[in-house]
Amino acid sequence: MAFFKLDKPKRFTFIPRFYDERKEELSERIESIKKEMEPANDESYSINIKGRMRARHEHLYGKGESKGSKSVLRRLMIVVYVGLVLLIIYLLLQFLANLK
Repeated sequence: MAFFKLDKPKRFTFIPRFYDERKEELSERIESIKKEMEPANDESYSINIKGRMRARHEHLYGKGESKGSKSVLRRLMIVVYVGLVLLIIYLLLQFLANLK
């Protein structure tokens, strides 16, 4: 007889995946036959993943900004932040001067 209830341990449920060796061999044979049926001109086709990804990104989101415009925008933001800080300090000083 226990004074408090203990939870049962969690069970590990593992569902094994089925591996069909015949199906795997068949798919490999089909792929090899498809490669044989294609033209032998391997030089005309080359995989260019980086270029395709860049082109897709530019198509969806437009061309990125140049490095020069980013630095100008960063400097402008710094000037705006400094200006806001100075304005807040000035207003606080004016408020404290009026309290006296």
